Amino acid sequence: MAFSCLSQSAVGQMMQEEDMLPDSLRSIIQDWHHLPEATISAVGLAAGAEGVDEVPGALHVIRPEVLQRFSYSDPLRALQTVSGVNIQEEDGFGLRPNIGLRGSGSERSARITLMEDGVLIAPAPYTAPAAYYFPSIARMESIEILKGSSQIAFGPQTSGGAINMVTPDIPDSSLAGLFRTEMSAFGGRVDHARVGSSWNHRWGTFGVMAEYLQLGSDGFKELASGDPTGFSKTDRLMKFRWTSPLESKLQQSVEWKTGQVNEDAQETYVGLTDADYQLNPFQRYAATAQDRMLAKQRQNVLKHRAELGARWSIETDIYRTEFERNWYKLDRVIDSTGVAHGLADLFQQGADVDALNLLKSVDTPDGAGLDLKANNRSYYAEGVQHRGVIKLRSQNGAAHQVVYGMRIHRDGVDRLQWRDRYQLQAGAMTMTEPGALGSAGNREEMATAVASFVRGTMRTGMLTWTPGVRMETMAFERWNYDASDPDRQGDADYQRNALSVWLPGLGLHANLSPVWTAFTGLHRGFIPPGSSPEAKAETSANWELGVRWNSNGFSGQLVAFRNAYKDLLGADLAASGGTGSGDLFNGGSALTKGVEVEAACNALQHRWEKWSLPIQVSYTWTDARFSSFFESEFDAWGTVETGDALPYLAPHQGSIMASLVGPKIALNTSFRCVGAMRTIAGQGGLIASESTDVVKVLDAAFSWSVNQRVQFELGVNNVLDATYIVARRPAGIRPGMPRLVRTGLRLTF
Repeated sequence: MAFSCLSQSAVGQMMQEEDMLPDSLRSIIQDWHHLPEATISAVGLAAGAEGVDEVPGALHVIRPEVLQRFSYSDPLRALQTVSGVNIQEEDGFGLRPNIGLRGSGSERSARITLMEDGVLIAPAPYTAPAAYYFPSIARMESIEILKGSSQIAFGPQTSGGAINMVTPDIPDSSLAGLFRTEMSAFGGRVDHARVGSSWNHRWGTFGVMAEYLQLGSDGFKELASGDPTGFSKTDRLMKFRWTSPLESKLQQSVEWKTGQVNEDAQETYVGLTDADYQLNPFQRYAATAQDRMLAKQRQNVLKHRAELGARWSIETDIYRTEFERNWYKLDRVIDSTGVAHGLADLFQQGADVDALNLLKSVDTPDGAGLDLKANNRSYYAEGVQHRGVIKLRSQNGAAHQVVYGMRIHRDGVDRLQWRDRYQLQAGAMTMTEPGALGSAGNREEMATAVASFVRGTMRTGMLTWTPGVRMETMAFERWNYDASDPDRQGDADYQRNALSVWLPGLGLHANLSPVWTAFTGLHRGFIPPGSSPEAKAETSANWELGVRWNSNGFSGQLVAFRNAYKDLLGADLAASGGTGSGDLFNGGSALTKGVEVEAACNALQHRWEKWSLPIQVSYTWTDARFSSFFESEFDAWGTVETGDALPYLAPHQGSIMASLVGPKIALNTSFRCVGAMRTIAGQGGLIASESTDVVKVLDAAFSWSVNQRVQFELGVNNVLDATYIVARRPAGIRPGMPRLVRTGLRLTF
């Protein structure tokens, strides 16, 4: 991983020591000692770098061997060992994760840049970046997490950082693939198959790969009716590639990736009261039995790579993604007097008890009702992006280079929503009044953007300088149609918001010795403001200072960071207790600072030739506070005083991973601890009704390799069966997943 990369001499010494280790173990240890070769490409977040000194920031790479250790399908569990990553659990399966970086805010991962194979993958990255779609971690080859000034190469969200999920490449062999199946508690099932092949022809090398992933569960929560509370997700992907012959003057390749994902989840936003949580933390109220997410995602990417001589390489992507979803879920309660109560209001102090009881009454009283809202939306994103790397040589032989890029992008979202009235009759949900199409939201939004960046690498002795600048020009448009005009024949209320921004950055890397290196970086961060003309873009000044070390099988990193935010943006998301309009609004300013510590070693180095005990430790301290007074309609903020801590950011979090690895077997353990988080901005001691629990979770996984092609797996998530509160938003307490036992078989060929 990038944080533990050091000078070439230290890396060389380490690799000589590792030559005595089994292949499987060598891959695990190397994760903590050098920048993987696969990352040094125009696809990855390294953006053409040839060494860690050219990456002006903390790049962390979770490689295939690490992902395979626990075979997680939950992205939050896969990311839990990375320092500086802020996670708020929600459904227990990670279907719609809330991820932030260095205190950026985690609501629906909307404040970080999400990519798959270097291409923006959020539903509508400019118009509606909230990640109601997230790629399946179970089919990923590796995950790259970038924090620091390098992120000016990736946008549009550049305040927190970027996460790139890398899919497996087409194999070079005539035929290769894998098959994996897993069964787990709560009716869980994973079926994963991938097969690919390459063959040579006088016209070049051709390759193809097909992948299929099916995962699901009956759910660990309980409805009195016995209805399912789980999900089913199907993921299909294909790749086709042509590579020019080796004797060709122009070395190039063309690859087409196409995929489709279908999801059916019986998920709800309704949690529990404190009293009901104590009785049974995994129960669900009867009024949520009809809550259901139906979603479909499609992607097509055409990628061209070429070597224009020995010193100039380029890559161009033409892409389009589409995402359609209808999250049909309980939205509000109508009491017998006709008064509407929002879900979030029902779980606040002093809430109407009679209205709350409508969620679980066997029969709904006359005049009362339960409104389910069809959050029916479709998204798209399309564009062309180009990136190039130009290598230069100075008179004294020092290697310099320039990395540049440009993207022309368009995305949008279409909302056509309605509410249906239900009642509980003998404990079953029955529709009593269908809603009118468009009556709960009828609008279109679109964004167009032109982005470009340039970043240089200059070496002067022991120092490597990486200055860069990013430019974004964007325009947002919105058409609000009347609720009674689903066909959109009438005039619309039109809004427009346009802006341009320059985002400079500078990184500095110093090789202090064969063991020690240091780095620092400063850059300007940015979050787009959306289509509301009243909203301002959020900007930030982000700084980091770190040291890395690598000696005798022990490596690590220590980083201090400071991010100062201006015109902080919040989003009116149903996921965070809002109305679900998606509108952005400005708060005041905020200051986030913290320390990240990561270290790794092989505790059995030079003791047992065939056995090893790699241990990885990470810890993050974060202090995130508002630095100005302001009033907000956002429930989690409310009236903010200077010095109030930001909600849903744990001040302390850490993890320990230890793996006992032998020639045939491996025992992997992972323990994570996350401090209690405020659910509402404030100061002083935590209030139990306004905070989450301290999370202490131990996972374990055992694998037995019968031979090089067959492996049996046994895993336990939450070994100690800890019960804990992960959130109180948007409406009531939500629990973490209880103990889950899973067993599987992996075949490779």
